[in-house]
Amino acid sequence: MPSQLDQARLLVPAAQKLAASAYSPLTQQYPELAVIIQDASDNRWEFFFVIASIGVALLLAPVQVEAEVQSQVCDAVEGALETWRPQGYLALKDFFEFVRRHQDGKVEMPAAIGAWVVLNLKQAKPSEEEIALAWPLGLFFLHSFKDWWNLTSETDASDDNS
Repeated sequence: MPSQLDQARLLVPAAQKLAASAYSPLTQQYPELAVIIQDASDNRWEFFFVIASIGVALLLAPVQVEAEVQSQVCDAVEGALETWRPQGYLALKDFFEFVRRHQDGKVEMPAAIGAWVVLNLKQAKPSEEEIALAWPLGLFFLHSFKDWWNLTSETDASDDNS
């Protein structure tokens, strides 16, 4: 079974694969998203998608990652991010600041996460219709990474109930 440190090393490549596989279903389900990213490069989509994915996983880490390995996990993610895109760390820092600032302003986490993605993809102030994408996008990221650090599989849990 993989460790949480193994999961940290896998986070960037997993987020890249999810960015590629989620592009078509998300743009089909949310035509407004397709309009926003039609002028953006594929690299822009992947970059901000991966940063949001990593950010969500790390936001959940304090309650899911064992305390004694948290700094190693963060270092592993930071190293993988630096290898993938050197400017990724600054974008991740911006993600955390944006989400925290908006949560302090009483915006719920899914909306703050999604708003950061929409704003960075558009590179301009989103319209009301575009900002309406924030909630479902944020939920997508939270749902996709909610169990990233949980190493107990459903099989293991059902074996315990036998």
